[in-house]
Amino acid sequence: MCYHGSKAYTLNQLRERYQLPSVDHLTDQWQMRYHENGFDHGSSPVLVSPTSAGLFTWGLIPWFTKTVAVANIIRNQTLNCISEEMFDKPSYRDSLKQGKRCLIPMTGFFEWKWQDSKGKEKTPYYIYLKDQSIFSVAGIYSTWEDKANGTTVYSYTLFTTKANKLMEEIHNRKKRMPVVLPLQYEKDWLNPTLTKHDVLALCQPLPEVRMDAHIISKQITSRKAPTNVPAVLAKAESGLLF
Repeated sequence: MCYHGSKAYTLNQLRERYQLPSVDHLTDQWQMRYHENGFDHGSSPVLVSPTSAGLFTWGLIPWFTKTVAVANIIRNQTLNCISEEMFDKPSYRDSLKQGKRCLIPMTGFFEWKWQDSKGKEKTPYYIYLKDQSIFSVAGIYSTWEDKANGTTVYSYTLFTTKANKLMEEIHNRKKRMPVVLPLQYEKDWLNPTLTKHDVLALCQPLPEVRMDAHIISKQITSRKAPTNVPAVLAKAESGLLF
């Protein structure tokens, strides 16, 4: 599922997109990322209300987590959540009860198409929206107190849903995609009074006509090649793929 995203926006672009009063508190901590690997557990802007954003770590750590060692294990397992199962998972239970839903601003995401049954040959794709340079993925967040060093960790997970036709073709193994919220439902998602039925109803696949994708270089998975540069989003030349 979605473990790789693109957040190639400036703070000014973020402020204008969501009409935020200020992003000054993020200025010294945020640098745009053309490729973000969720397993790096980096911090990025997350909206917790229509007027408030903070830097949260990707990979939700439930408040009841006892130690850093356990937290490091859990957050590898909570980068995303199957939306149809969210209310059945203990890690997400309290955040859902407390209405801690959030918007995760993204400019695109990455998936790999399996070319054989075992996934030994995979082709990477960059997926994005045709009509929005920055879009919102649905998520929830948590606050965890690290008692070992007295710090507070704000973390999040994003939700996935069944794939639309475009994503079925690309993510052809699990056939899932992130829950991309249409503009008109963004504020609804942040409404803390939503019912369980309302929350599940918002977790629908975005129509494929709104999306586009292209193959990118397999160098995205190379540890030697820098990925935080615009070239990671570019259409691949044939010589780079195989």
